[in-house]
Amino acid sequence: MAVDIGEMLDRLLTEGAHHFDDTHDYRLTMIPLGTVALPTGHVVACDPLSRPGEMPPFTVTVPPGRYNLRAWVAVSQPARRSAGTPAPGPGRAAAAPVRDRTGQHAGSPRSPGHRGASPRTSAGDPSVRHGPEADRRTAALQLVVRDEPVASWEPAIPAEAGPSFRDEDGFFAYPADCGAATLADQRALTALEAWPYERVEETYLPDPSPPAPAALGAVTDPATGANVVAVGTGWEDGGYATFVGRTARGEVAAFVTDFRVI
Repeated sequence: MAVDIGEMLDRLLTEGAHHFDDTHDYRLTMIPLGTVALPTGHVVACDPLSRPGEMPPFTVTVPPGRYNLRAWVAVSQPARRSAGTPAPGPGRAAAAPVRDRTGQHAGSPRSPGHRGASPRTSAGDPSVRHGPEADRRTAALQLVVRDEPVASWEPAIPAEAGPSFRDEDGFFAYPADCGAATLADQRALTALEAWPYERVEETYLPDPSPPAPAALGAVTDPATGANVVAVGTGWEDGGYATFVGRTARGEVAAFVTDFRVI
């Protein structure tokens, strides 16, 4: 079954959207991460703590400049029926479990590399009350090139061979061996690769680490101001695909990496 990229990303990039199954309720919120300098306009998605200079840029480029970076965080809470919603009992069928595309039960929360059928979605379903926050995970990373509505989405394609591989849906994904992610300029990542490990650890691996999105950044190429902002991926290590959004005029509006949380 082909994946509808637009539907998949629309449910990730909506402030306050709820996605819920019979055991969990996920509420999405956007967290601004500041700007990213792209002196060459060659965008790379990768784990910046694992071979940052090896991942090739995408075939789609953007004009050099500074662009806003956003993290979309899924806040998970136990789903509870309201007082007016009866629980299943004798003669009452329970809600059918969410299943993935192979027909198997989809776990909740989802495991890395698994994209199950969409959980039910609501902008404020009255049958679900929100209890104490249970978990926070980065669901997506968005580089905003034009703050305009996206009319179409397409997979982001690497410009050359590298560590990328095709995931189970056929999209090019990168390995996040250290559970970190970024969208940055190729020059910034080449500069970061030359850093000694001690400097990388001091900058991007504090102990304890901050909560999701765990965003940590630094200028890695002082000559151009190119910087790398790293976030924790939704399920830590795994493989994650990136997509390009275009405006109705066909101009690049955004790059978005999906961490397969929702």
